[in-house]
Amino acid sequence: MSPARSSTELPATRAAGRVAVLLPCLNEEATIGSVVGQFHTALPEASIYVCDNGSEDGTAEAARRAGAEVIVEEERGKGRAVRRLFREVDADVYLIADGDGTYDATSAERLVATLTGRYLDMVVAVRRSTERGAYTPVRRFGNRLFSLLAWWRCHRTVRDLLSGYRAFSRRYVDAFPARSDGFEVETEMTLFAASAGMAWDEIECPYFARPQGSQSKLHAFRDGFRILRTLLWTPAAAAGERRLGGLRAAVLVAAVTVVATALFLTLNWLAVGGDPEPVAGALRASLEHPERKLEDSAERFNDCLLSLMALDRGGTLVERTISPRRVYRYTRPQRPCDALEQRLSEGAVDDSDYLTVFYHQYWAGQRVMLQWLLPPLGVDGLRRTLRVLTFGLLGLGFFAALARSVLLFTGREPESDSHEGAGESKRWRENLFQAMALSVLFLCLFLFLDLDRRAGSFTTGASNVLTLALLIAVPVLRIADWKPGPQVLLFAGFGAAIAYHELLFGSALIGLACVLLALATAPPPGHATVAVARDWWRALYLRCGGAYVGCVSAVFLLRVVIAEFVFQEPVLFKFWDQLTHRLYGAPRSSIHPDIDPFYASRPTMERFLERVGDNLGTVGFGSSAVAFILIGGAALTLVAGTVFVLQKRRSLEEPWRWLGILAAGWCVPAWFVVFSAHTMAHVPVIVRLLALPYAAAAILIVGVAVFGRRSVVA
Repeated sequence: MSPARSSTELPATRAAGRVAVLLPCLNEEATIGSVVGQFHTALPEASIYVCDNGSEDGTAEAARRAGAEVIVEEERGKGRAVRRLFREVDADVYLIADGDGTYDATSAERLVATLTGRYLDMVVAVRRSTERGAYTPVRRFGNRLFSLLAWWRCHRTVRDLLSGYRAFSRRYVDAFPARSDGFEVETEMTLFAASAGMAWDEIECPYFARPQGSQSKLHAFRDGFRILRTLLWTPAAAAGERRLGGLRAAVLVAAVTVVATALFLTLNWLAVGGDPEPVAGALRASLEHPERKLEDSAERFNDCLLSLMALDRGGTLVERTISPRRVYRYTRPQRPCDALEQRLSEGAVDDSDYLTVFYHQYWAGQRVMLQWLLPPLGVDGLRRTLRVLTFGLLGLGFFAALARSVLLFTGREPESDSHEGAGESKRWRENLFQAMALSVLFLCLFLFLDLDRRAGSFTTGASNVLTLALLIAVPVLRIADWKPGPQVLLFAGFGAAIAYHELLFGSALIGLACVLLALATAPPPGHATVAVARDWWRALYLRCGGAYVGCVSAVFLLRVVIAEFVFQEPVLFKFWDQLTHRLYGAPRSSIHPDIDPFYASRPTMERFLERVGDNLGTVGFGSSAVAFILIGGAALTLVAGTVFVLQKRRSLEEPWRWLGILAAGWCVPAWFVVFSAHTMAHVPVIVRLLALPYAAAAILIVGVAVFGRRSVVA
């Protein structure tokens, strides 16, 4: 684990002062004498206090004979005993353990040294069993489950929530409310440390089997319920705010989902209820143009399909508002551009050649753009507008980030000899990393996302513009420093807008990777200690990334529910049918049987490799050989980075920053593996998505160049 404060902020050590060992006990006559003796040996200068918590044996007498001072708390309950000890004992450092001999007294000096040497307020001994039967499987499972819940509450890793072996500073003990009565007191201790902003850490210590003659006082179900209740409802102010903050974030995402869906439905209602002839006129003009035809687009399949959806007026107005209608050709190949030409020249699509059905898998929000912008701009004008916006934002983002990088790099790095100088040097490097990383990200998107052919596409143009605008807004508006509520609203709104324009999930994947990379480049708060910075990035990813993914998913699922209600069809089944087809090529049973054999069949490996060869140059400056070199380099960088971060995650100053970058890099290969059938069927889309692993690998290299070993705690 990383220290809670950087070495430049405080002296290396502080004096321990008066140390008190606290041992709450209930009927531990068989062990308390030896436990007191062991702690006397381990900490000769310490005072040892035993709280007799209503024992019915000779616990108090045995403790006194061993040299401990005994404090009596008649009302049973470990929490009550701890509360009494904290109230009665005056010390500078408090060490608490059980009187049953299961904790290693020789580790006491290390716990105290860690607490004082690193200016912590609490150190928890993570139990590592050294004897058979010391830690039963049931209790180990329960501890891990509760520790996982504590991670959610504390916004940081908790390895042993229920450990009773801990060291505390005087500041902690003076502030600790001690509301618990029983074995949930350890849970309250951890939650209080996190909620009150206390600096704390965990270190491993041996854990022994209970000696003969000592019996556990823990009741699994009763005390387990109390621990769970404490985890969920602890009234500590900041912890409550975090819990309520999580609930508030979920409510905000739900609100954005409902509002966005209502807005989408309103826009669709207006679009599909309008006259389609102005749109048809603009499309006819494009077909008549000898050089700039709609079919020339790299996304011609979907561009023509969306154009047909914008022209279609089949079904009721409500049905058209909820779901678009798409065409399937009965014979090969599936060419919606032929159907579009037929619709424009003859006024309708030939039903004997094409099947037209309502399609519930996506919103097709591009219909609104085509209905309102095609008539005044025309096909060529709309494409030009999308290209200008895309490359304008790309150029603005790249050159602004590059210029800032040059200015920072040519400027002199502040001296780090003093505390203030070290802080200035850290901020300089953070700003330099953000500028260089963003310039690299924009460059990779420009070079390898095939925007030259796809920037003007009706299919991806709008989502590209939205994603680039967000990438620029993150550093310019300092979105990472916003309050949580506005952050959730912004990224949930971004997710809803992407879901509105999503067809093949590629746009959502690009949006997710760009969100992770943009947040990873954001500098942490200037006053943040190492521990605070760790938690800051984790919370940022969970809040912003969770809002984005949550709203994309919620908007999509809400549309499925609405479609199922309106059409009285098994829309969810149809979605699942398509999803399994894209996962592993399962035959589709939810579309017309005459189409299924050649539309829904899994592509052959030969055809897949052929298309990879045709499209690989997209991510290799036109050369497949260069593409293989770049892919290999990016893969090696991501693998090496992953191994390093996982091995050094406890000593890295900023592990969550690098984990976010790695997640952005691995999301595309993971998508390839999970959606294998979709990968084989949509090779051009999949190949260009390799721009994202390229960008993540390049940003990792930039991070190593800028931070070097400064990102690792010695």
